[in-house]
Parts: sequence; C-alpha cells; structure tokens
Amino acid sequence: MAGECPMCHFPDAKGDQCDGCGKLINAIELINPKCRAKAGCTATPEVRSSKHIFIDLAKITPDLERWVKKQSADGKWSYNATFFTNNLLKEGLHGRCITRDLKWGTKIPLEEYKDKVFYVWFDAPIGYISITGNYLGAKTDDWKKWWMNPDEVELYQFMGKDNTTFHTVIFPSSLIGTKEPWTMMKTISTTEFLNYEIDEKTGKPKKFSKSRNTGIFGDDAKNTGIPCEVWRYYLLANRPEQQDTVFLWKDFVAKNNNELLANLGNFTNRVLKFLSSSFEGKVPAYEGAKDAKDAAFYKAIYEKFLEFVDLMEQVKIKDSLRTAMAMSSLCNTYLQDNEPWKLAKSDPKRCGNVMNVGVQALHLLAAMLEPFMPSYSAKVYQ
Repeated sequence: MAGECPMCHFPDAKGDQCDGCGKLINAIELINPKCRAKAGCTATPEVRSSKHIFIDLAKITPDLERWVKKQSADGKWSYNATFFTNNLLKEGLHGRCITRDLKWGTKIPLEEYKDKVFYVWFDAPIGYISITGNYLGAKTDDWKKWWMNPDEVELYQFMGKDNTTFHTVIFPSSLIGTKEPWTMMKTISTTEFLNYEIDEKTGKPKKFSKSRNTGIFGDDAKNTGIPCEVWRYYLLANRPEQQDTVFLWKDFVAKNNNELLANLGNFTNRVLKFLSSSFEGKVPAYEGAKDAKDAAFYKAIYEKFLEFVDLMEQVKIKDSLRTAMAMSSLCNTYLQDNEPWKLAKSDPKRCGNVMNVGVQALHLLAAMLEPFMPSYSAKVYQ
C-alpha cells in the first residue's frame, strides 16, 4: 500500500515508512491510500480488524537511547542516520506491529498466529544472524563467534537512508530486549538517494523505479559488457553520502575516460608493460643509495596513504577513493618525470631503481583500491 505521508506529505510513502522523511507510519495513517498488491492496481484498500503481535518499543526506549547516544558517537555514524534516529527518539517510540496477514514470509511459531508471517523488516535483520549460522553449519555454534562476541567483533552496516530505522531502532531493540550479549552494530553508513538522469520536462532528476522502468539495474549493467570495476568505481565516486546525487551516462563516460583510463589505467599499464618488455616480468632490485627524487616520492605517497587510512577509519568512502586516485596521480607524475623508457639505454641502473619504486607503488595502490575494485586489484596482483 502507498499514499501521501501524513507528516511530510511525500506523495509516494509506503504503508510502513515514508521514504521522504524516513519516519515510521502505519498503513491506516496514509492519506489517499492506494493498493500496491499487484502491478496496475490503484484500488482504495479496505480497513479490516486483525489480531497481531507488537514489539513494545516504548518499554525498551531508555536502554535504546543509552545505546544510541554512546554508539553513534563511538562508531561515528553518518549524519543522516544519527539525525533520523534522534528525531524518532525525540518524538517517542510506540508499539510496532511485527506480523502481517500475508501468505509469503516466515511463519509465526504460535498456533494462534499460524496463518500470519513476520513483518519482513522485523525478520530480515534477524536473518543476518541465521544466515551466518546456516553458512557455518547449522549444527554448530560457530555463528556465536561473530554474533555473540561484542568484545572482539565490530559490526559495520551500509545502506540507503530509508532503511536506517530498522537498523538503529527495530533490530537493536530486539537484541537489547533479550538481555543476551549480542554483537551490536558499531557503525552505520547511510546514503541519501541516487537518482537517474534529468527529466527533460521538469528539469529535475528522476527517481530510480523498477516498476516504471526508470534507471539501470544489475541485469542491465551486466548486459552492457562494461567491466564491473568501472561500475563500482562510478557508483562509489558518485556515492550520495551527504546529499542526493544523479547517475548521468555522460558523467559515467567522462569518469571512465578521464579518471580510470587516463590516471589509474595509464600508470598500471605503463608500469606492467615496461616491466614485462624490459625486465622479463621480474622486479629489479634497488641498487645504491636512495635517490632524492625517490625519497620525496616515498614521502608524498606515504602521506597520502596515512590520509587514506584515516578516512577509511571514519567510513568516508567517497573521500577515501578520491584520495587513492590522488595517489595514483602522484604515481603517474613520478613515472613521467623519471621516464624509465629513456633510461633503459642511457642509465640501466637508474632505470631499474625507478621500476622498483614504480612497481612497489602500484602494489600499494592495488591494496588500497581492493575494497573498491577487487577485480582490478586481482588483475594487478596476477
């Protein structure tokens, strides 16, 4: 079911939460509600009585508030996650229905509710734990090493802002309420919305919508034949961390040509090709005392590396990637300034030293970029 949000008046709020303001709502609170049970159905839903199970969020609020206050600071939660969560707590939490009258879903293990299933967003986070148990072997307790080990395990979660509530309120409340030593989330990194191209009529970005066939989705991306590292790079470089961003095909092409190919691809290709053609693919040893140019280069990339690590610790993904690419630019400049292809005949020793530095820099760069583009790094390692 969907309709107008009773609080912010977003026109396409869902029957459990508004994507516009992020607040939890009940389906019967929607203004002008319309059916979403099947494609094309716009009938007005009929309100009926039904018995359900609720989670008592009001009762757990004091414990939840203490956890949120400490963890949002210690874990450096993203601004929108902290903002949404604190707003919900300020307004006051109420009982939240965790069952549904649906045929599909996880059945309620109580005779009285045998024809009902759990609400998907109450059930889904619990699935993080159960899927770990199934992966490790359902007959063992190995899953507890991850999910009941708060002193040794740090849990990071990444998602769009519309799923924040379920991971900072509903799921933590479920865990806290058991009084058991669960591994609680340390850090949550939530994004604003990624939109798709600009609507020619309105001049505004269009919202991604599978039902309206607006946007590009996983199967579409795969069918283009464009390497996965290009997709990953563009989406992470364009990650809507502080504000909404727009997927633009023109920008996608520009970032591939001007950043990936001209910067990272250029350095990678020149180092590995020259190593293969002039050194039989073997990294030459660094001979003699360290050259002043090399020392300056080491210092510059080490500073970039420290900056990168600090940003990664703060879960600033877009800035981390930008810093890694800035280091790639430094590597390109080093190679261009030293021109090992010219040194090969005039000064073979210096040529070998430059290649030693270049290959080591590339190896470090591949390690830094592995969280973003693992397929690229795998190719470099190979």
